[in-house]
Amino acid sequence: MSGAQLARATMQHAREQFAANVGTLTLDEALFTAGGHRSILGVLKHLGGWLHVYWSYAFEAAPKHWERTSWPRGLRDEVETTGGYLREVIAWIDEGLDRWQQSLTEIGDADLERLHPLHWRAQAPLADIVVMVAHHVVYHTGELNMLLSVARGEAWEYGEEVEESHISTLGHRVRPEWMTEEQARAYEATKR
Repeated sequence: MSGAQLARATMQHAREQFAANVGTLTLDEALFTAGGHRSILGVLKHLGGWLHVYWSYAFEAAPKHWERTSWPRGLRDEVETTGGYLREVIAWIDEGLDRWQQSLTEIGDADLERLHPLHWRAQAPLADIVVMVAHHVVYHTGELNMLLSVARGEAWEYGEEVEESHISTLGHRVRPEWMTEEQARAYEATKR
């Protein structure tokens, strides 16, 4: 696998992880904070903002920083607590991921070593920027996954439990899509 192919595959993996976690996201879940000060919707906006900023600095002649990037409905410091706005934010992130994928299809291995500007007035090889961006997407997707598991009262997927003696996950496990009802009952019977 070439470096350019690896860059595309890395970004594609990040995209798949993101899509798997927002595919069934509801507005109530998006507004959930788990008692903290960051909602899932806020995390999504943060993720989308930097996704667009990093892309702009890597590929546009006149890059757009945080204040000038394309915020959904022009809202940077606020959100609208509507399902429509949530869908727009997710679509905006998808658009940013599309831009990354499209731009990465147009490069070769030599392009990965070329220095590109970063928003903090430094430069880095494109390969390093791809790693930073993919890591940022996966990092915040993990954060979304954790907040969603708390909001949904879910524990581990069947067969992936890490039982803790002080926390019972019985009744809170997540059945994978491929598992039939019969398989789930048989599995649960072994855990009682």
